Amino acid sequence: MLRAAGLVECFHINRHLLGLDSCVVLSAKYSCADGTFPTKEQLFPALRKVIETHAALGVKLEEEDSKKPSFVRLETIQLPLVVRFSDNDNLEAAIQAQLARSFNTLAPLPLWRVEVLSDGTILLAFHHSIGDGLSGVAFHQSLLAALQQELIVGDDSLLISVPQSLTLSPPIETLTNLRPSLRKVLTEIFYMFAPASWTPAYSAWTANPVPQIPELKPHVKLLTFSSAEMTAFAAACRSHSATVTSALYILTTSTLSRLVPPDVPQYKTLSAHVAISLRGAGSLPAAAMGDYASGHHSYPPLHAAFNWAAAADYARELQRQKLAAREEAGMLMLLFGDIAGFMRGRLGRKRGGTFEISNAGRVAVAGAGRWRIGRMAFAQCDVVIGAALKLNVIGDPTGAVSVTLTWGEGSIDRPLVESFAAQFEEGLRTLIV
Repeated sequence: MLRAAGLVECFHINRHLLGLDSCVVLSAKYSCADGTFPTKEQLFPALRKVIETHAALGVKLEEEDSKKPSFVRLETIQLPLVVRFSDNDNLEAAIQAQLARSFNTLAPLPLWRVEVLSDGTILLAFHHSIGDGLSGVAFHQSLLAALQQELIVGDDSLLISVPQSLTLSPPIETLTNLRPSLRKVLTEIFYMFAPASWTPAYSAWTANPVPQIPELKPHVKLLTFSSAEMTAFAAACRSHSATVTSALYILTTSTLSRLVPPDVPQYKTLSAHVAISLRGAGSLPAAAMGDYASGHHSYPPLHAAFNWAAAADYARELQRQKLAAREEAGMLMLLFGDIAGFMRGRLGRKRGGTFEISNAGRVAVAGAGRWRIGRMAFAQCDVVIGAALKLNVIGDPTGAVSVTLTWGEGSIDRPLVESFAAQFEEGLRTLIV
């Protein structure tokens, strides 16, 4: 055993085990100065260097169906078993196919896989217990750096020996205090036993209920914004004391507010989740791979018009949440190890979230070289019991941004998502005119 799984890692291990989640996907389009794309002879030696850098890429799970799962180091990795070259160049379809595939955690294989599309796009899909969105960024930064180095002649790197000296980054609860405050604990206990109409969740529209019988069938839609558009949008955010994430939060809220069914007067709010990295709270380097995400849960009122003052207010709230979000992760302690029971209890009930935003930020690359990356995309599954609609945001080194919408079969109606996508794109571009 390398080490026991931590609190947040156990949460994602159980979600995968129950068939409620599959993976996180982060992709980047690679190209060389001569116009070529990565070949197996170039990619496999580079992947060797990445595996020798990140311990999370060389582990599998043990006793995942117990209350104390653990990570075990693999001795070797056969790259042909986890890397596939495809004739496909449809990124949206490729992401959707990856999100529909869970990992065979009983096999002697790592908890990640790679698909290389015909246009040079490399998709990394990984089990959420070994990494968050920023871990996917770290992988691609390491892979790009490895490709820039000179190839070792005759090194086809089909079989990788996992370094025995590498150690996993510690679980977040060993790096910072996650213990929730007494006020938060008492509030949650009150909501558990109070009449539903007394809770903030009662008046929140959260699309369709969680199905009684889970079905892992994700859907994906990609939205893209150019570097020029995002430069102008970021400038508009700064001029209004907002951030890109806080502005996207208000834009999402206002767009969905126009789409809430009008025939149910009960609905006054939405249930919103915004992912927050705990790397700062845990003093972790950006290049570390690990499961270090928490989030902020709020109930924004229905309001069809975008409001910059509200975006500025939420930017200040997110700043406060850099440390306060530890409590959200710490609430898992109250499950006393019965995470699976908690998740099963969500089946057949009202969905807990309308939307979730995860922003991986703009990806930076070090130095110049023959290889470069562009057109990045970031996506997560969790389409069964998670928020009805997810917006995963990432910016590539050129400044262009992709927003990947993901939702589950039956979690929210597709025509509504299509309307949301069109109005969201129009709304963002209107803000920069």
